Amino acid sequence: MSERAVKTGYLLGISLLVAAIIYFFAANWQGFDRLTKVALSIGMMGLFYGGSAIVAYTVKRHRFLSHWLFVCGAIAFGISVALIGQIYNSHADSFWLFLIWLIPSSFFALLTRYSPLRLLSILLLQLTFWFYYFPSSYSIERSEWESFVLLLLFAVSNAAIFAISRSTIAYAAYIAMHGWLFVLFVIGITEEKFNFWPYAYAFLFLALFYFLKRRSYVLLTGVFAGAFFITQYFRFVEQYFQEWVFFSGLLLAAAVIYMGAFLVKRTVKRSSSATTSSEEKGKVFVALFQALVTAVASALAVSSVMGLIALWTNDFSPYALFSLAIGGFVVPALVWRNGNNVVRYTLLAVGYLLGAFSASGVSVWLLVGYSVILAGLFFRSTIGVRILTAVALSVYGAIIVSHWTDDARFMLLAVLLLNGILYTFSKNKYERIVFLSLSFGAFVLMTTDIVDRWDVLSHILFVAALIGFLFLQKAPYERAVAWGYWWIFFVWKYYEYAWDLLHKSLTFSLAGIVLLTATALFEKRKQLVFTETSIFRKKGLLIAIIALQVAVIGYTAFSKEQLLTHGKLVKLELVPIDPRAVLQGDYVRLGYEISTVKAVNERGTVQVILRKDGAGVYRFVDIYSLNGKPYHRDAYQTGDVLINGKINGDTIIYGIESYFVPEKTGGDVQQHARFAYVRVSRTGDAILEKVSDQ
Repeated sequence: MSERAVKTGYLLGISLLVAAIIYFFAANWQGFDRLTKVALSIGMMGLFYGGSAIVAYTVKRHRFLSHWLFVCGAIAFGISVALIGQIYNSHADSFWLFLIWLIPSSFFALLTRYSPLRLLSILLLQLTFWFYYFPSSYSIERSEWESFVLLLLFAVSNAAIFAISRSTIAYAAYIAMHGWLFVLFVIGITEEKFNFWPYAYAFLFLALFYFLKRRSYVLLTGVFAGAFFITQYFRFVEQYFQEWVFFSGLLLAAAVIYMGAFLVKRTVKRSSSATTSSEEKGKVFVALFQALVTAVASALAVSSVMGLIALWTNDFSPYALFSLAIGGFVVPALVWRNGNNVVRYTLLAVGYLLGAFSASGVSVWLLVGYSVILAGLFFRSTIGVRILTAVALSVYGAIIVSHWTDDARFMLLAVLLLNGILYTFSKNKYERIVFLSLSFGAFVLMTTDIVDRWDVLSHILFVAALIGFLFLQKAPYERAVAWGYWWIFFVWKYYEYAWDLLHKSLTFSLAGIVLLTATALFEKRKQLVFTETSIFRKKGLLIAIIALQVAVIGYTAFSKEQLLTHGKLVKLELVPIDPRAVLQGDYVRLGYEISTVKAVNERGTVQVILRKDGAGVYRFVDIYSLNGKPYHRDAYQTGDVLINGKINGDTIIYGIESYFVPEKTGGDVQQHARFAYVRVSRTGDAILEKVSDQ
């Protein structure tokens, strides 16, 4: 208990400090000049790496803390790279940011064999792929086969990692592989590309289900297969919207149920002669697979039923739909106690969903009575029925509250209280995980804004509840749920604009210091000793990589400063828009008048000729070179400026498309900015200095 509390306290405190640092730099506070910010970023890396080394060599019982600080150092390098981009207005969310971050993180993972560093590397790899294909600061057009090959290459890269990895990393790579295959599928149907891919994708699922033997991979495959079938079905609904499509949807739902029941039965048969541990894992698989089949089949069935109703009648009474939901699905599922569980759960889920669709149109007292009856039946039902009923009661409860108030906080509070009570009195671990997830889900949604004292109180209560739960709860799966919501909370707050990033940073830093201090005092009083194998087996190589990280940050800052000092000032016309980057804060996305070249369709690196007009604005003249070869060099005149870029079709990207601004000032910049002032070196490299209205 004491050891877990100490580790939890240190991890909570460190995570708060890291979040505070990210928020502080993303706020783009103007109190520091450029070089001070660079020094702070390097100092932040030194703080974590140095702290890791000090703890490792002076307090060996704290090896776990030394390892965590080292991971924070690897994260700090990425924050530093992002900060350099923010300071010198480099690409927002560029794949280069994550690629540069990925390289040393991957070497750290290989040298230490530490799972958190491996997971960080996998995550960075996916972000590199994502922002290469979906750049945030400019748009790019790709041919059909170029898109297909790129997305397939991303999937194959993760498949290779999956094939050579073990344990957690293998699971992460397998999920990423399917994720990219699904992205390939979605892009194909939305952009009307890769028409053959859905058939190949379906065949791939069949092959995987046939050859995969490990239950966990079968389950993960089932998740993506379910998403594939649902997406395909709605695609056909959108294209045809005819009776045969909806009847086919019902047949498909029945087929999903049949195949699900078959796979569950086969798994149970395999597990019957297995060891106790394997048998328990088999039960977990059965429960999760039943939930997956129920979700997919009920989604297909509900959409089919609603589609048929829409076709057959123009004014279908909500009371009739409510009656159909209860009499046609809920009652048969509750009465048929000895039936196949997958079929029963699907019938029940369909009934509850149809009831939810009609609930807003029926009398609130009818809905209250129905909810009371379900609550009475709840305690006499099996585990699966209780879980589905709890979800339904959460939805119905929120709808009932909405009849009396429009304040969403009271609806979420009803869901929180209901599932909190169910969690408190439930003894089944599966139920407790679901009820806990629903409780924390409603709770985190209640922390959306800070408008009045009640919102402040909801933030305090949520954080206090999470921290108290993590300190006191022993069950590993329930602690995992709480940790998941802890990280969700940080992401949620980062993209919430009601509460300034700088204020969040100060709050989190103070909370982190308090937690770390309290944990250290508690540990000192208990005089605990921890045993953990050191990950620092190859210290020389680790130090060399850290030195290279510092050198990269320092050299990049130096080269940017040189360009700002000695580069030629060029005035360009622009058109801006305003989003927020993942790590770098708010920025204005800039579109330049010189970015579009008419009557050109080329690809590769270019040098462009710019010439000053009578108003002092530099305009596009021609392309000087393409992929290092002469293009229209004869167009160059004395006084012209050459600037480097990358051309894709008729669009040129110069690497100056992002202008970072302090939080909540992007709107003013967007409204007034008409020109960008850019420094261009003799070799054509460019850096954005400022934007202005004149």
